[in-house]
Amino acid sequence: MPDSDPLDSLKQDIDYDKLITQASPALQRYIRTMEMENARLRQELLELRQGAARRQRAETAREARAEAAPASLPTVRYPADVMVLTITQGGMAKRTPLNDYSTQRRGGVGVFDIQSTRDDLVAHLAVTRASASLLLLSSRGRAFRIPVDSLPLTEVRGRGASLPERLLFTEEETVAAVLALDDEQDPRNTVLIGTQNGWLRSLHRNYVGPRLQPGTLLSDPKRGGPPAVLTLSDGNSEVLMVLRSGLGYRFSERLISREGVRGIQTRPDDYVVGLVSIQGDEDEVLLVTADGQGTRRQMAGFANNKSPGGQGKAIMKSDALAGAARVHNGAEALCISGFAKIIRFAVDEVPAKSGNVQGVNILDTRGDSLAALVGLTPPAGALAEEA
Repeated sequence: MPDSDPLDSLKQDIDYDKLITQASPALQRYIRTMEMENARLRQELLELRQGAARRQRAETAREARAEAAPASLPTVRYPADVMVLTITQGGMAKRTPLNDYSTQRRGGVGVFDIQSTRDDLVAHLAVTRASASLLLLSSRGRAFRIPVDSLPLTEVRGRGASLPERLLFTEEETVAAVLALDDEQDPRNTVLIGTQNGWLRSLHRNYVGPRLQPGTLLSDPKRGGPPAVLTLSDGNSEVLMVLRSGLGYRFSERLISREGVRGIQTRPDDYVVGLVSIQGDEDEVLLVTADGQGTRRQMAGFANNKSPGGQGKAIMKSDALAGAARVHNGAEALCISGFAKIIRFAVDEVPAKSGNVQGVNILDTRGDSLAALVGLTPPAGALAEEA
């Protein structure tokens, strides 16, 4: 409780109310005003002390959970050439071997990844082999294909190199979406491009092959806004588009016309944050929010629609979804925040749900905001090693 106020002691020593009545009306009003202000300040002090006590209890509980369950788990080893690609809003990019990131329990604080300035937040994340390529779409819809092994190879907490300088971006042009292209091991033949305002275009993979001319316009910002998401598909699957507001819309990929379609309706204050190719009701999609919550949504509980362009329905209880990725039992995932805190965890730690739920803690953001997500498929016969 707040310390005893001098006014309380004064009221015990003298006839305070009688003394007030002897004062002038102006002085009485002033005294009453000071009393009200004193009461307000005491209440604020009480609330601050109560808030500090709650935060201390929460921190104690978090430390107790951390002691009860180790932060690191046995880590699956991938081929040495599998890389994690990290790209900031300003276009700084690097690659780091995936095996340098230990598996943690979901809900941990992760580790810091790429070094960047405070105002250049992380925006994109991808995982692929060093011999693969990276497809980038700029905010103007221009496409660039670069070899993964041309990016700086660094440790986990390493510096990147500027992609806008390398690709000769125009003023205010930024990296809007990225996609890993492993031509040797990934046979999917279709590239899906989703824009911020819900427009969806389908291209044959040959359009972004090794002969792609740098700067080729693949997505016109005048139709649907700048590109936001990219994914690969086999051309005969279903599409799930996810909005920041927590809405999703699912329909057949074969309904996408040659010039593209309106995939999902968006409000002026909303935009697309996820694009997933799914095979059917047996699939699951990992959804994560900006505040570090996540759920594994079973597609059996999220109906397919007969046509594109709907308003969508709630797929997760959140007004700040950050991303979506197709996952399965035994898979892993990587999540990274704007301030470059990255966590690798087992998907099985996230409960699978068929309905609209709030989710469980994935990354302890602590004032940060989750920025990107990517799913990982362990190699066949992979064994876990102690971190």
